[in-house]
Amino acid sequence: MTPNGYQDKILHVDLARRSSRIETPDDNFFRIYAGGGLLAAYYLLKETAPGIDPLGPENLLIFASSVVAGHPAAGLPRHAVAAKSPLTGGIGEARAEGPWGNALKASGVDAIIFHGRADGPAGLIVEDGVVEFFDATDLWGKTVGAATDALEAKYGAGIGVTAIGPAGENLVRFASVVSHRTFQAARMGMGAVMGSKNLKAVVLRGHHPPPLTHPEAVVALTQSFADGIPGNPLSTWQYDPPGFSVWVHTHGIDAALDVENYRKSEFAAADNYKPEAFMQHYRGAAPCTGCPNDCIKIFHVAGMDDLDPRAGGIHQEITGTLGPNIGANDTRHILRANNLCNQWGLDPASLGFTLSMAMECVDAGLIGKDEVGLDLRFGDSEAALEMVRRIAFREGFGDVLAEGTRRAAARIGKGAERYAMQVKGQEMVPFEPRSQTNLALGYAVAPTGPRYEICEHDWDYDLNVGWPHSMNFSRTLGILNRIPMWHYGPDKVRNFKVLNNLWSAADALLMCIFAVAPTRLLSLRKMAEMVWAVTGWETSDYEIMRWGERRNHLMRVYNNREGLTSADDDLPGRFFDEAVPSGIHAGRKFDRARFREVIQFYYQMMGWDEAGRPLPATLYDHHLEWTLTE
Repeated sequence: MTPNGYQDKILHVDLARRSSRIETPDDNFFRIYAGGGLLAAYYLLKETAPGIDPLGPENLLIFASSVVAGHPAAGLPRHAVAAKSPLTGGIGEARAEGPWGNALKASGVDAIIFHGRADGPAGLIVEDGVVEFFDATDLWGKTVGAATDALEAKYGAGIGVTAIGPAGENLVRFASVVSHRTFQAARMGMGAVMGSKNLKAVVLRGHHPPPLTHPEAVVALTQSFADGIPGNPLSTWQYDPPGFSVWVHTHGIDAALDVENYRKSEFAAADNYKPEAFMQHYRGAAPCTGCPNDCIKIFHVAGMDDLDPRAGGIHQEITGTLGPNIGANDTRHILRANNLCNQWGLDPASLGFTLSMAMECVDAGLIGKDEVGLDLRFGDSEAALEMVRRIAFREGFGDVLAEGTRRAAARIGKGAERYAMQVKGQEMVPFEPRSQTNLALGYAVAPTGPRYEICEHDWDYDLNVGWPHSMNFSRTLGILNRIPMWHYGPDKVRNFKVLNNLWSAADALLMCIFAVAPTRLLSLRKMAEMVWAVTGWETSDYEIMRWGERRNHLMRVYNNREGLTSADDDLPGRFFDEAVPSGIHAGRKFDRARFREVIQFYYQMMGWDEAGRPLPATLYDHHLEWTLTE
């Protein structure tokens, strides 16, 4: 039978041989590996050998949709980029919003898997499943926007373009992949993997998305979502300008801010981050085709002529990582840094913590101005912006920092590792774990390392400040009571397990977590209805949660194969050795022994052994028994 909602086709591209082939999986494949990082983990385990160099030709670079993603509907315009990460050496996965996911679904395939390495700068265009290679020599060295302009001039304005900038070309280990000039697949160095393959851009042109089984139901679910935005305070915050990227002054203080590499928790210039400071630079929304929520807003500072106004789409993390985290007092500098990250292809989270590590090393006397090449200190935004450029182009000390905090700290030596805010090699995010303990557990155990959307934040469930509607959908998950954001113990682990598996399911389906349960408008029931409406499958809340848990198990298997162990499920030492220094959460820190007990308790809940490895029974339960012989 011809499937609805997805193409049932995987496109394999051999860059070295300039050849391609279409794989048509068997009937059960997508029922088990619905898409996104779950699908990618399957191929990385099946088609790569253990221990490969993430920046070598043996790595795969996977652009994936899912059985439901890529349609113009609430929460569906998303795609994932995955590979072995050059930061962690484990599974690498990044997700992006925007029109490119819709273009992928209409291109005739559900995923594009790149093998090998081109012998020179290359790109390709995919149209209705047919591949055309092109020489990208004239695009190499261009910003994402300039490359996109050139490709649109050649192929027409209606194409979908995702590309790397100079950072990816220069193999900066936290380089990103950027689509439509402003939508980043930011984390884990996917842009460096793309650069290692000499792949500058992937162009999509197609006009035949797979049919929807119940198009009227998809329209009704999307309309219900739009109608519900005014009644949901979180969705309203995302929808109304200036949007959810402007959180530092609005919500950050309640949970303790990350200030100066987490060595402080209060920011003297917080009033400079009020919404009105951003609104004077507001240029409208960067819409995701068909989704009513318009989460991503565009900000552009007038008079900065080297910036591309179309590259002004801003996400939540950069406001923290390149704001209070490096002591930036002026929001204009953050907006400038955001634009440069989108043009050059840099992950703003890893970038911010790499800068803050270097700044703290300067303060501690571990490195000096002569070595760094400029006086890189907290609060000096001009110096920070210059170092951003040097990182992207690997100039001077920027070449050291382009390796990420773990490798850069090892090269600096003298105890610099204590200032590297990273887990598994991936840099932290600017949401305080000592006051939000579900996040702390997620940062530690996530197969990808820290990400701020690992689960719904503890803030949402706090007794004093949590959203008033947080419990409505959460009770369907078995979360029955609010818990203080700072508390950690078995009851918090119970909540984390289900919250993390839910958003892991959203990642497998590539249903945007800014649209789904437990606090946004697509409840778990409506998520299942959307899968039914798109694919026609008789499905359930249960099956959705199974996709999420299966994704966690399979990624764990991959990481175990690549040498990551339970010892890598940890937090930076600062969160154990130093308490939150001031504010309403002053004095909070983690006890090491107790935190390890919490991790072990999570392993038990997941059906993993004491080393954090999924048990054989767990793998059989999820149709993953084939991994036992890999």
